Amino acid sequence: MMDCLRERHPAWLDGSGKHMLVETQYKKELSALGESISVLDFYRMVARIAAVLHDGHTSVSWRFYGAQAQSVIDPSIVPQDAGRPLSINGVPAEEVLEVYKEITSYEIAEYAEACFWYYMIWKESKLRMCGIDTSNGVDMAFQTENGDQTIHFDFVQPKTTNTFAIRESYSIDEKNNVGIFTLPACTYDEHYRKMLDAFFEKVFSSGVQNVVVDLRANQGGDSRVANEFLAYLDVDEYRSWPVAVRYGWFLKRYDDVVTANEKKDRLFDGNLYVLTDVYTYSSGMDFAMLVADNHLGTLIGEPCGNLPDSYGDILRFQLPHSQLNLTVSYKKWWRVDPEKTGEPVIPDILCPSEEAMEKAYELIRSQS
Repeated sequence: MMDCLRERHPAWLDGSGKHMLVETQYKKELSALGESISVLDFYRMVARIAAVLHDGHTSVSWRFYGAQAQSVIDPSIVPQDAGRPLSINGVPAEEVLEVYKEITSYEIAEYAEACFWYYMIWKESKLRMCGIDTSNGVDMAFQTENGDQTIHFDFVQPKTTNTFAIRESYSIDEKNNVGIFTLPACTYDEHYRKMLDAFFEKVFSSGVQNVVVDLRANQGGDSRVANEFLAYLDVDEYRSWPVAVRYGWFLKRYDDVVTANEKKDRLFDGNLYVLTDVYTYSSGMDFAMLVADNHLGTLIGEPCGNLPDSYGDILRFQLPHSQLNLTVSYKKWWRVDPEKTGEPVIPDILCPSEEAMEKAYELIRSQS
């Protein structure tokens, strides 16, 4: 794993010093290594090493096999008045969260914490990662209106495990002069291009002057989905993100990146709104950044889940003995707007995720 990082990751050449955090953690883990180790404990060790980079695209993953490969808890039996669990098998949930953050690659703490509370505590594999004994299900304690309540959960097979299988959709609200394009993942293919073309055909034929792109919970994929969308706007060119690419022991930086817009025959000249939340990540975040930093539209919702100034674009490896999967970034990205270096993508209008669509409608009504 260390060979892959040293030979491929930009941190060893970019002068940031972040690679020293990895080397230090590596020595720390080696010093604690005994004569034998389980794959699970080895996973935790290498995950802690990767995590100190705080690079959301460089990480280790553990594939489960067998009956509990993808088993989850059914959260529907949790009382509606209950908040987050107080404890899991007697372990304070906040302590489990801290373990999770130590073995997770992330750039923004709010993203890691949101993922933990919303996704991870319901997954058997993630609880095992965090040291919870899941052999007989788990007991979670909650605080309810009737006092503390402990609920036993068994694990079940999920209905679906592939979030990228959820595809884009659209609707036209002629009454309110709005077209809504929902993009749950950045999948660039013929289906996406046809769906996008059909959406704008409806926009043009109906005459709506406001378009809302819903990027909430978009975990990324292919950044070309943003370029394809912007081709429907009357913009000759737009600034893109500077990047440094690692070629072996050489790091080549490309600055002042400008993309010539390959405009469609018919263009949208109305108002563009983009909805984001803490789960808007990677290429989803890039989409929002292109709109924000080129002043092409208005962002509404919550700050995105990872940083524009970050590492990305991955190489995939499998560690030979443990069979763990390893992804390693080989590019370093910078924010399009240099005046916002180091900042997350923050919407023009901040509001809770679930209120973002209504905020867009309020803004459209006020402007019309």
